[in-house]
Amino acid sequence: MTRFSVATVCLALFAANKADAQTLSCNVGASMDLNGAVSACSTSDLRYKDNKPFEGPSGTTCEGNQYACLSGNWAGDFDTAYGCFGGGSEDGVNQIENAKTKIIAGCQASPTCLAANPDGVPTRGWTSCTTSNCNPCEAGPLTGGAVVSAPSLVLGVFALVFSFVSQV
Repeated sequence: MTRFSVATVCLALFAANKADAQTLSCNVGASMDLNGAVSACSTSDLRYKDNKPFEGPSGTTCEGNQYACLSGNWAGDFDTAYGCFGGGSEDGVNQIENAKTKIIAGCQASPTCLAANPDGVPTRGWTSCTTSNCNPCEAGPLTGGAVVSAPSLVLGVFALVFSFVSQV
């Protein structure tokens, strides 16, 4: 009888824990390809990683409280949404910082991105948040703006596409 009671309690705790786990959905998009076409903003509840060139999300669902959404708020009113980062491992807490480092390095490698975003850091900062679809995703105007011209914006944001990263 004791084994049955212990098993029942353990099963109830597991079920309660799973019921409390929330799936986080994050915005992804507003990046440019080689032709200057801007990707549409979409949402994903799958984790992106922080060490491989952007290929798409992993197969891991962003479930629980150790995940966060990330956007870079770049010159020219571009809010590039990078999706969900984090995870249950010890490395999970470092995922956002690792991703930012790689994204900054990608911008620093592009003279046009660097000119519009000093030190390769998004001019209008980062957004890291933990509620569904909280990270901004919006392409700014493709005509020249007060901060950056259209060609600079295209090349600068294009560099960001290649700087997006993933870790297993």
